[in-house]
Amino acid sequence: MFSPPIADIIEISNSLDGDFSLQVNPLTVKESVTVTPKTTAAATSTNSSSSSSSSTINKRYCSKFKKEWLFNSSFSTFLRECKTDPTKALCVVCNIQFSIQNSGVGDINRHTKSKKHLEYLKSTESNRSKPIYETFHMATSELNKLCAAEGTMVFHAVKHSHSYISQDCTINLSKKCFPDSSIAKNITCNRTKAHEIACNVLAPSITNSVVLELLDVAFFSVCYDASNKGNAKMLRIVVQFFSKFGVKHGILEFIEQQHESADALFNNIKYVIEANGLNLNQLASIGSDNTNVNVGNNHSVFSLFNKLLPRLIKGKKIRQF
Repeated sequence: MFSPPIADIIEISNSLDGDFSLQVNPLTVKESVTVTPKTTAAATSTNSSSSSSSSTINKRYCSKFKKEWLFNSSFSTFLRECKTDPTKALCVVCNIQFSIQNSGVGDINRHTKSKKHLEYLKSTESNRSKPIYETFHMATSELNKLCAAEGTMVFHAVKHSHSYISQDCTINLSKKCFPDSSIAKNITCNRTKAHEIACNVLAPSITNSVVLELLDVAFFSVCYDASNKGNAKMLRIVVQFFSKFGVKHGILEFIEQQHESADALFNNIKYVIEANGLNLNQLASIGSDNTNVNVGNNHSVFSLFNKLLPRLIKGKKIRQF
């Protein structure tokens, strides 16, 4: 076979090496190597930033109303809770709801500095009425405070059916419980004093308030019942009427009734009604126990009143009394 000379083979290989070096540009290789990583890094950073922003949006915190803000002296005068939306608060000065979901207290402070809130606040301050304790506050002496305390203690005892003897024990207990109080130290209310306060101070005052209300109504009813207390027979006369606050009843009189005849009961009840300045024609009904003396057809308390008031209704006794 024919084989080229060794010199020719070496020359051809050298020429091939030169051509390869000319065809491949080192700068091009470098650029191709460096451009690709830049593009990849940019794409990676874009993906990471988008994922972080999406996670931030998903984890965004919304402030909600806190009860403790109502006890803050800076907010308590105008701030109220919005019952329908926990991310809002109510301003009673401006009468509007505003959002607090962004920064909570910051949103409240921003609202207080708004022009609308400041204008409404200025108008409210100029038209503010005096508190009730300032309107009706009257300077009183230590003696009046002492009398009011004694009357209150006796009223409490009577209302809950406590004995006058226990009242003296309660006063002594109050002195030991409140040694630093000048009123508790000087208060005295034994059995005799408690009885006098109940019968001669509280009873006339309460009866007078009932009579004043009866003067403003069109009709009223009377109920009565006799009972024994020791060897004395007592008669209590109770009225019931419609007041501004609904049905109301109270004791009009509590007297000693010696004779329980129809004429005696009729005369005493009629006298009590007229003695308190009430109009007998306003009596709509009369109630009592169903005995012959009270509701008999021939001669009873009801028949005697029915002669004076033909439209009178026969009622029943009020069970509470």
